[in-house]
Amino acid sequence: MVVVSLIWGAYFSANKYALGSFGPLAFAATRFLIASALLWALVKWLAPGNPLPTRTAWLLAALGVIGNTGYQALFMKGLVTTTAINASLIMAAMPIGVAVLSTVFGVERPSPRLWAGIAIATVGVGVVIAAQGISFSAATLSGDLLVLMACFCWAAFTVGIRHVGRGLDPLRVTAVSTFGGTPGLVLAALPEVSGTNWGHLPAGAILALLYSSVLSLVVAYYLWSHAVQAIGGSRTALYNCVVPVFATLVAWLVLRERPLPAQLAGAALVFGGVFLSQGGRGGPAPASRPPVSPEP
Repeated sequence: MVVVSLIWGAYFSANKYALGSFGPLAFAATRFLIASALLWALVKWLAPGNPLPTRTAWLLAALGVIGNTGYQALFMKGLVTTTAINASLIMAAMPIGVAVLSTVFGVERPSPRLWAGIAIATVGVGVVIAAQGISFSAATLSGDLLVLMACFCWAAFTVGIRHVGRGLDPLRVTAVSTFGGTPGLVLAALPEVSGTNWGHLPAGAILALLYSSVLSLVVAYYLWSHAVQAIGGSRTALYNCVVPVFATLVAWLVLRERPLPAQLAGAALVFGGVFLSQGGRGGPAPASRPPVSPEP
């Protein structure tokens, strides 16, 4: 998950560059189309035969609609009327949402140590982001609510993948959930896709698109899906707090956006919270439900 956090942290800088040439939904839809094709090829190559049970495949596809179509569309639309800083701060509540949903639906039982780690890391993210200046107002309200809905979609997706995908091959779980979320994104992006000048995209925008498709989706989603099953949704979601820290670091190295002292202090809280969650039996206990079967 540290690797995933680094990939997703660098994605913000790649995304910032690419959106100079793409509409937000066109960019999201194109990267999911590329990722779907790559995942289909990987499944055929690395895991031929033994398809998922039909009911499980449909459940994963439905989760893909929630976690990919819903999340991407709501988040991108929300950014139109709110600030990136506001959106980042709202998304920092993700680990809390996942832990609450996991407890309510009996998927996991986060330990007190994990709850403490989530609280400390979330405060750290707030410090990192607040150092740049927060501006909640009536003008940003609609965008803030859309981002909050996107946060809920990803939290529900994380908890659902933990439950439905338990005991299954992470590559197949990643592929099917990505397939499920792609058609809706493509339909939503059609107006922007038709207005994109595909023949004159700069090389940097194409590289950013490939980074966002191959690393941010295929590689990171596979590792994320594996981590959800290995360490639980609540602990996996905790690493979302590390993403803004790496995003700040990458922006400093690549975009020359120098971090503020308060951001460094916030980063220390984030890593302290993550390390705290790893000690003892800090991981969530799985619910007493049987694993999904048959084997993938």
